[in-house]
Amino acid sequence: MTNLERFIQVLKDDGWEGAGGFLFKKGTRRIMFDTSSCMEVGTINTPRVFDVLVPNNDRYDRWTLNLIEHLCKTDDLINGT
Repeated sequence: MTNLERFIQVLKDDGWEGAGGFLFKKGTRRIMFDTSSCMEVGTINTPRVFDVLVPNNDRYDRWTLNLIEHLCKTDDLINGT
């Protein structure tokens, strides 16, 4: 299993839903995999908040999910949503 495949499963286990291709959604939050090693994290207000690397081993999966959550929450606060 590749890092990308593993992390996609981690996202699904955390409640993210596939929305076609390499787009995943959770509420107003979005993740688009633009390469096998990079994700564009965004919200409905800001489609591209930040680029985040796909974790290169399972030790960083939870940390990466927490980072994505933090980035999205911060964008929601900035935009008043």
